[in-house]
Amino acid sequence: MICKNCGAEIADGSAFCTQCGAPVQQEQPQAQPQPQPVYNAAVSTPAPEGKPILILGILSLALNSIPYVGWIGGLICAIICAKKVKAYLAAGGQLTGVAKVGKILGTVGLIVSIVSAVIWFIAIIVAIIAAIAGSAATSYYSY
Repeated sequence: MICKNCGAEIADGSAFCTQCGAPVQQEQPQAQPQPQPVYNAAVSTPAPEGKPILILGILSLALNSIPYVGWIGGLICAIICAKKVKAYLAAGGQLTGVAKVGKILGTVGLIVSIVSAVIWFIAIIVAIIAAIAGSAATSYYSY
């Protein structure tokens, strides 16, 4: 270390300069200030809401009540509801309250839509078979 008074070489740890007797000021290592995290409210992500899940769950059931083609809308709403639930969970949401009820309604709506679709397609197939059998019977019994 170098004496600040006379410029002589001083042994490390000495309290005084051996040449001029001046007190040695030990240099304190200066701590680097740590950057503080900045909270920016515009950038933070808000907690997800469960209301859209509930609305889609209700719609998936309500649309199934429309005769003949309501199951299509119910199926679409149930699928969108399932995707919203997945996104909701990925965003850190908890399946409680309205979100849980919406998921349950969406699942029930999906099941009702699938059952309605199967019944609808069976009815169409039965009608086609009946029409074919009816035309075959009329041609068989025609005079």
